[in-house]
Amino acid sequence: MAATPKNGTMIFRGLQSGQSYIRGFYNPDVAGSSITFDGGAGAGASSPNFITFPENVALVDVAVVSGIVDTTQVRLTSNSIPSVQLLRWTTHLESLNMRPVLNIQVAAGNRFSGICVA
Repeated sequence: MAATPKNGTMIFRGLQSGQSYIRGFYNPDVAGSSITFDGGAGAGASSPNFITFPENVALVDVAVVSGIVDTTQVRLTSNSIPSVQLLRWTTHLESLNMRPVLNIQVAAGNRFSGICVA
């Protein structure tokens, strides 16, 4: 099968301020590649592969456009160190109104990213 790159949205909540941080991302749908984030001109293949926040945040929702075929999940990383946290694309499709509630915390200033996994 051919890779089917897709876009999505991650919603983070500031743990001190309660502010929402909404970040678009691009999933290249190639195992071992990094997802990229909207750096101001939309998320795409040449966008930054990490984001940082000015305060401690929690990732509370992920919605990705359906149709991804080559990768099934993304491993979250902090400062380029893979975590045990995996997001499975099938449970975070934008078409599902009952996506699981997340509470994955990210420390202020850490480089948050994700690696596509087959």
